[in-house]
Amino acid sequence: MATPRKRNAGRSDGTEYHFKIDAYSPATMPMGRLAQYMAELAVLFGERDSVHFRSLTKGSTVLNARIDREAAPKVRDRVVAVRAGDASGDPLRAFHALNKLLRADNATGVLRDAAPRGVVVRFPGRELSEEKFTIKQQGSIDGIVTGIRGKDKSIHITLQSESQQISGCEATRAVAKQLGAKLFEPVRLFGRGRWSRDADGTWTLEHFRVESFEALQDASLTDALAILRHIPTEWGDDAYKELTEMRKGPGGNKNGGH
Repeated sequence: MATPRKRNAGRSDGTEYHFKIDAYSPATMPMGRLAQYMAELAVLFGERDSVHFRSLTKGSTVLNARIDREAAPKVRDRVVAVRAGDASGDPLRAFHALNKLLRADNATGVLRDAAPRGVVVRFPGRELSEEKFTIKQQGSIDGIVTGIRGKDKSIHITLQSESQQISGCEATRAVAKQLGAKLFEPVRLFGRGRWSRDADGTWTLEHFRVESFEALQDASLTDALAILRHIPTEWGDDAYKELTEMRKGPGGNKNGGH
């Protein structure tokens, strides 16, 4: 009678992944930092109910994950998309987040599928360039005036745009005096600004010279849409989305600038 062949413990059909971090060791890795890596890796994999932490391997920190068999094809598709540079949404955001963690830890990372000739995704981490891309152009910024200060020729203006505080805005005394009448009211500032983009693709306003402004109605987009619905015209179900993109640009503008 033939003896059944044992499955090679080192082989896998895409249900096991190993994420190697070439910094720390299981003994020195802070628990909070490990939790951050695990959380972002779970986002990259997707299928959260089917992805399980298995163990840590000694040496460099290697985080081992097990994928339920029925979810393995979907997880593999996401990992392949990340490797090919075709990922978008959550997998792409998680890839950048993991690189940011690795860069902060002066480390690089590798994700391997345990299957023979498995998928390999490399995370450059510390090797990522820290160079910033900067542009200067005319633009506008929306927000609520929260502060006007300064005694010299350049007065500093601060705005609250959604949940973000915007600083780095300057105006002449004449413009600042007019803005003073709009304290704690929504305005749109016009002028010339300087924005920078970091390695993760995040845009940050560095400086904005205010040339003029206009007052805005203190109404939410929902209220404005309700008013517009009374105008005799055809409004589709995606009108809210279209108006949001017109106001902020595709994906939403995170720093109040246009």
